[in-house]
Amino acid sequence: MKKIAICFIAVCLLNSLQAEEKVLVCLHGFMRAKSNMSLFRYKFKKEGWNVHVWQYPSKTKTIEEHSEEFVAYLDRLKDEYPGSSFCYATHSMGALILRAALGSDNCPEEARTGKAVLIAPPNRGSSYGRFLSKFKKINELAGPNAGKQLLLTEKDGFDYLGVFPESVKVLVIAGTCGCNPTIKGVNDGKVGINETRLPTPHLYKEVFASHSWICHTPKTVEIAMDFLEEDKDGVFQK
Repeated sequence: MKKIAICFIAVCLLNSLQAEEKVLVCLHGFMRAKSNMSLFRYKFKKEGWNVHVWQYPSKTKTIEEHSEEFVAYLDRLKDEYPGSSFCYATHSMGALILRAALGSDNCPEEARTGKAVLIAPPNRGSSYGRFLSKFKKINELAGPNAGKQLLLTEKDGFDYLGVFPESVKVLVIAGTCGCNPTIKGVNDGKVGINETRLPTPHLYKEVFASHSWICHTPKTVEIAMDFLEEDKDGVFQK
């Protein structure tokens, strides 16, 4: 009986060691830093997730160049978690970098088998950005790389960056606490809810929050947690 108990414990320990780890990779938005995703990092770590926030100098490169560096980052990260799929939480331009990266031929397969939460993403571009592009000082502040792309993207949006792989389930969370007359319809102050949508199938939720504070809103984290951990049927709209 003692030998059976020992064998049972050994099997349980082996299974726990082989269990897939929960990995969340976060990407902040344009002209922001790791602190932009601090609430996600805190809440998810409390629930046993391995959380990594990829910080990058957003003004220095184009979206495509950032995505290439992010692919290299994922390639290194996969060796740290062998056999585990990755989940993502992104804010604003971070979603565009992720979209381009996961569609890249160089992206590791392990990185293309999880779920992604896109928070306030300007998938269709931003009418507010196009309005701001008329001002010289704003263009100088945004810079000639990713900032210029965000300001000047036409109404067809960022489809040229590619699409998310079918193996990645995507949730878009849009903010509704904005009153910007340059944006048609409900918006978060910088991006309209219609501008957040992808051309490919995805799930969708709204949160009463502004663009700048949506990642620090507990409801946003709660929705993301439900989606990434449980994804209960009927909770999310298509």
